[in-house]
Amino acid sequence: MRLAWQQIPSTVISELLCHIGLDGVVIDTEHSFFNNETLYNCIQLITSMNKVCFVRLTEPSKTLTRACLDAGADGIIFSTVETEEQCQKIHEICKFPSQGGKRGLGLVRQNKWGMDKLISDRPFMVAQIETINGINNLDKIASFGFDHYMIGPYDLSASLGIPAEFDNPKFLEAIAKVKETITDNSQMAVHIPTDVDKHIDKYCDYGIIAVGMDTTILIEGYKEITNA
Repeated sequence: MRLAWQQIPSTVISELLCHIGLDGVVIDTEHSFFNNETLYNCIQLITSMNKVCFVRLTEPSKTLTRACLDAGADGIIFSTVETEEQCQKIHEICKFPSQGGKRGLGLVRQNKWGMDKLISDRPFMVAQIETINGINNLDKIASFGFDHYMIGPYDLSASLGIPAEFDNPKFLEAIAKVKETITDNSQMAVHIPTDVDKHIDKYCDYGIIAVGMDTTILIEGYKEITNA
């Protein structure tokens, strides 16, 4: 699965990203300023165009997570997953009681307001591993059976004391440790924010590869045409 990465809170950006030939879009709410209405509208637009929509959240908020899922998001990427307590809360929020969770059931956009199956196999739950603590506790995190485990390159490299040094042996060693624990590469996920051509071959067998960022692509594009 190949995904674009959206930080600009605009349905126009969502629509543009749906036209570039990838499988879908990640809406990143950690480093942006989406209000609830804009977030809902972006989810609605992306899924209406038959694209996969993931929302990245900073914490397992019951209210915001369920709002995203009810709006029709296919999955949630939870940033900085480090502890068993976080994992337990995530599963309780995302899963219905029949699936072992505590999510409330309602007639919402996700099930076409009751016209579709009320309880689906979704959502995809993605644990983002982006700190030393997350690496060290990965065995326990993996025991909760997330669908994917996403490497957060910037925060992970910063946690290792080598910010943005993605070719540094310490960073590569951390990635290797994740792969030792998550032996099925189809469960691995990564975001490659910059220098996509340089790094993508390293992760070609991962289940999810998110590429670029709308903000940096906009900057780079204007620099290219203005020779700045």
